Amino acid sequence: MRLYLIKCLLITGVATSLCSCKSNKELVYLQNLPQEEVQPEIPFSTTDYQLRKNDNLYIQITSIDPDVSQLFNPSAGTGYNSGTAQQYGSLSAQYINGYQVGQDGNIVLPIVGKIQVFGKTISQTKDLLTVKLNEYFKEVAVTVKLLSFKYTVMGEVTTPGVYYNYNHASTLFEAISLAKGTTDYARLKNVLVLRQTPNGPKSIKVDLSDKTVLSSEAYYLQPNDVVYVAPDKFKNTRLNASMYSLMLSTVSTLIVILKFLGD
Repeated sequence: MRLYLIKCLLITGVATSLCSCKSNKELVYLQNLPQEEVQPEIPFSTTDYQLRKNDNLYIQITSIDPDVSQLFNPSAGTGYNSGTAQQYGSLSAQYINGYQVGQDGNIVLPIVGKIQVFGKTISQTKDLLTVKLNEYFKEVAVTVKLLSFKYTVMGEVTTPGVYYNYNHASTLFEAISLAKGTTDYARLKNVLVLRQTPNGPKSIKVDLSDKTVLSSEAYYLQPNDVVYVAPDKFKNTRLNASMYSLMLSTVSTLIVILKFLGD
């Protein structure tokens, strides 16, 4: 009977250790990407992003007339660099000084008033503002950028959180890198990108271990995307492996003691 118990404990211990193992291959990105292989053009880019309600824009308007420049850029008098840093150097300053797309889809500019930008790209918005402003002022130059380009990285990454992008584009791998990479419990084959669309939330499943991710519509992130890296199915087993080992060790010790006392 005791021999039977010992065999059962050994089998359980071996099974537990096998369940808690994970091969290195499961942690490797882009496993089937051959060297120097050129991938097809990615079908989506953030340059196609269409503005939505509550988006926050950086708009710089300059003119040969210093009074016009001062009207739209009140801090410019302190110097361009210091003025820009003062107005947009923090998230709170960006929120206060940026031009927010209202619930009616408009932004509001001094003198010009409301301008409908909802559904337009950054490039289209720049062209529209240039036309509108030149109706009031002479030789106006316009710069438009998106301030509210943020995304959330969750799940099996080292540092989950909300990250801000100040470039024209950001990729899925850049987002995971900012979160300091995936953990040993990450299931690279099961990564979800949740995206808001005009028709409602959309989920896009990607496999980071496969080269198809490079041609996915989720490869280039959009503002307010949520990246979720799912855990593998053996995570709980591996996390509790030490507890299982302690329990088995305790039971084995008790069996040995009982055997010794019985003899």
